[in-house]
Amino acid sequence: MGTALNPREGVVGNRPRVVLTGCGVVSPIGTGMAEFLAGLEAGIPGTGWIENFPTHAFPSALGAEVRREGAVVRTEPHVDRKCGFLETALAEALQGHEAWHRADPGHRSLHLGQGIDAFDVRGFVEADSRSDWRTHVHRAESFVQALVEKERIAGGCSLNGAACVASTQAIGFGLRKIRRDPRSIVVSGGFDSMLSPLHYLGFHRLGALSTWTGEPSRACRPFDKDRCGIVLGEGAAVLVMEAAESVAPGNVLAEVAGYASTTDAWLVTDPEPEGRMLARAALEAITDAGLRPEDIDAVHLHGTGTSKNDLAETRAMHRVFGTRYREIPVFSLKGQVGHLIGACGALELLAAVRTLQTGIVLPTLNSTTPDPEVDLRVVRGAPLHLPVRNLLKLNAAFGGQNTAIVLRRGA
Repeated sequence: MGTALNPREGVVGNRPRVVLTGCGVVSPIGTGMAEFLAGLEAGIPGTGWIENFPTHAFPSALGAEVRREGAVVRTEPHVDRKCGFLETALAEALQGHEAWHRADPGHRSLHLGQGIDAFDVRGFVEADSRSDWRTHVHRAESFVQALVEKERIAGGCSLNGAACVASTQAIGFGLRKIRRDPRSIVVSGGFDSMLSPLHYLGFHRLGALSTWTGEPSRACRPFDKDRCGIVLGEGAAVLVMEAAESVAPGNVLAEVAGYASTTDAWLVTDPEPEGRMLARAALEAITDAGLRPEDIDAVHLHGTGTSKNDLAETRAMHRVFGTRYREIPVFSLKGQVGHLIGACGALELLAAVRTLQTGIVLPTLNSTTPDPEVDLRVVRGAPLHLPVRNLLKLNAAFGGQNTAIVLRRGA
């Protein structure tokens, strides 16, 4: 016999509530939470001309590179940038986190989303032997394994390579792990950088990159009539998750209340146009949180700046919210920070948490000219002040993958 769902309390039976108690970030608008939040709320753009590799052979030279104190972080061509981003974000999240350092190693786990490993093309070409070229193939697995040993993590580790839903799936996995074993303390999130010649070439060949020729800070335009493609970004965001019963209310950033993942089985690169399975993920996550669609106050959409994504998300919103889909405020962070691929969901979740904490729904940067076919209540121009208690976060990815997470405001 199934366990009854209590829609008011958001729990199934004795299922524990799961909360966020720590975070760290490296982003195109700043390194560290203080810098990231300041950039977020000031509307500082993170997109610009790429500085870390030559772009003269590409028709586009746009990217959202990681910045620290306003300056682009530079590295040597052979360096896998995303690993350094992860190390920095993880150190911030765990600094002074008493519960993590107090926990038994067997109850600590690490679950992350990532993109494709960096590849040192020049080193590979110039290698003298098979053993030499192997040193130029950088594997994130070995780097993460070193972090596992350093942090004495014995409760499990996973790396998910599910493209743009990788980090949200990793967070969903962490949620379910804690529900099964409330003693667990999980670090989850994502890290990625596609800003290298080989990966940039791949997205160019797909025809996915923004064709914008004006001011680079305006190149990614989610839900805008003049949208023209994605701007690749990079960075890392990690979150510490615990069972709420062992956490003081003052230490709760937000509650991860619901999660679901679905697959379209449509096309490798395109979303299913009617948004059916994206809507299903949203509805399942809302139900998992013990809520109803009318309980959701705002939605952070995937919002890549492409027409196919915009239309599919619009139709999914209609399926989830019915006639209310034109009333519920929606926003996307990608106009500001670009598309972080394997890290996008986790980074955007930090912006969603901030909305819950402040009651401020951020405007979607560069969304200035409404598209009649995207008849959503996109927050534009100025922040919307609104008491938000429950927020829905959507992400979609190549391969027809869809994820939805419901966040609830902390005590």
